[in-house]
Amino acid sequence: MIPHTAIDDVRQAADIVDIISDYLTLQPSGRNYKALSPFTREKTPSFVVSPEKQIYKCFSTGKGGNVFSFIMEMEKVSFPEAVELVAKRAGVDISRFTEKKERETPGEESRTETLRWAAKFFHQTLQGSEGKTASAYLGTERGLSEKTIRSFGLGYAPESWEHLFNAAKRSAIPQEHLVDLGLITHNKQRNSWYDTFRNRVIFPVFSVGGQVVGFGGRTLGNDPHAPKYLNSPESALFEKSKLLYGLHAAKNEIRRMESAILVEGYMDVLALHQAGITNAVASCGTSLTRYQAKILQRYTRRVLFIYDADPAGLKSMITGIETLLAEGITPFVVMLPSGDDPDSFIRREGREKFLQFTEAEKLQFLEFQIRFFSESGDFEQPEEKSRSIRSMVHTIALIPDRIQQELYLQELAEKLSISHSALLELLGKQLEAEGKKSVSQERRTEVNVPKRVNKELSVLEKTFLKALLESTGYGNAVLEFAASHEEMLELSHPAAQQIFTHMIRRYHEISGNPEERIDIASEISQFSTPESRDLASGLMMDQPVSNKWHEQTDIHAERAKQCLEMFIDAFTNLILDPLLRQKTKITEKILHEIDTDKEIALQEEHKALTTKISKTTKDLKATKKNILENL
Repeated sequence: MIPHTAIDDVRQAADIVDIISDYLTLQPSGRNYKALSPFTREKTPSFVVSPEKQIYKCFSTGKGGNVFSFIMEMEKVSFPEAVELVAKRAGVDISRFTEKKERETPGEESRTETLRWAAKFFHQTLQGSEGKTASAYLGTERGLSEKTIRSFGLGYAPESWEHLFNAAKRSAIPQEHLVDLGLITHNKQRNSWYDTFRNRVIFPVFSVGGQVVGFGGRTLGNDPHAPKYLNSPESALFEKSKLLYGLHAAKNEIRRMESAILVEGYMDVLALHQAGITNAVASCGTSLTRYQAKILQRYTRRVLFIYDADPAGLKSMITGIETLLAEGITPFVVMLPSGDDPDSFIRREGREKFLQFTEAEKLQFLEFQIRFFSESGDFEQPEEKSRSIRSMVHTIALIPDRIQQELYLQELAEKLSISHSALLELLGKQLEAEGKKSVSQERRTEVNVPKRVNKELSVLEKTFLKALLESTGYGNAVLEFAASHEEMLELSHPAAQQIFTHMIRRYHEISGNPEERIDIASEISQFSTPESRDLASGLMMDQPVSNKWHEQTDIHAERAKQCLEMFIDAFTNLILDPLLRQKTKITEKILHEIDTDKEIALQEEHKALTTKISKTTKDLKATKKNILENL
């Protein structure tokens, strides 16, 4: 278990802006940063990061937290794993706390750990005697160096039905993980399990943060019925349409060069990276998706397509151009010689000739479309040419920037000798059609996404919690008071009560050391539920509970005193509020009660309640005075 002090060290060493920038394009906004939410589709940025408080809040979805909870969301890992990832990123060594020990039960293993285990197992198999054929294929036939094989964690699944399955049993890997992750498959006839990947070179697929999320396997056999490539099944971790192969290794170079090279397959990425062209990523053999384009847009606004020059590759590029343009990315295209792909071309010609060729043959997307339709014979007849022009105008209509639309329209008019006014009219119709389709899609999305109805947080509870959380920056006085009066208070909002309970428990853990403090920016990710984490981060993102704090920012003790005073006032009101409501109800009953005995009983209850309210108020005022005088 990683101790709280180590977690605090990691959180304080990590810059949340720097780490979130690996996933999102952050733009300065006053003292904070903003970005489009990674959790939903939106046009206006609602995702806010506070470098001062080291927390984030997505105002579209309500999600929020610190650097650990962000990594948990994006990488689908547990809290300890998130701490490890952030520690590595921040250069903090916590290995003494994370060395794997004997587990009492195999169920403690997470699915992410199972994927890491499988990747390591496949890689070790490749390096062993069973992997000689696969090593020869990768090294001799495909020209990959040991460094490349090691860097991308390539592996091998031998031609055995239970090679991985038996090894997983020996390593106490939960079978349910193997099933969920698609590493083993059920044979219904024999009611047995067998390895999904057999006699295949294994390509681990990584998240942008470098976590193994799935596998791709290329067959080394000659069975015409076996697919050439086999991928892990779709899961919460492995969503093929939301992954780009090689992005974990390419993201920094893409940012530096302000451009990405987009290819089709695993081998294309490996060959380019091995040649030192490290801004290459692949769409994993599928047509580029809108989500993949959104990911690329976080790193660059320029993408160079280099797909195979066969009909399938050309079709994918045509579709991909539209997908990129719709996300505000400018696409360029390189057509390789017939029969070539990036892997074969660079292995034959070398890095310099590859770069020279791509620079000389690079086409702006409109030029590529014109050449494509021209070489396809679609410009020979008026009807076919008209359809082709409409298709190109449709592509231009997808560009979000109106000025860019106009410039591309002018270029198209000049190149095809078509009047600008005719194209402008056609563009207007396309924009109108796209607008209607967009509205319709948004309406469908609104209907299909269920609204989460939460119990409303009262103003009193909000003030109480905010003062409690903020007080941790000034010492333990507020927590000490709250802990000593814990039994008097129960918050009606579930997430608020979870936060309160957690903070009291943490205070008891550190109360033996008066100098120890709770770092609330680290603590947020350890709250028991997503709702409590979201609520706490939202409260911390708001302005402080007292505006006076900004007027006396240089007086630490005064700020602590004001925070405690605000907390005690909120605490007092939370205690008295239900008592006063109860007193009002009894008063109403007395006014309408016609039975004398019942009325007398209500009068007694009313008197006792009045006495309790008076005593509670007096006690709390005395406590407040005593605490503030001794602060």
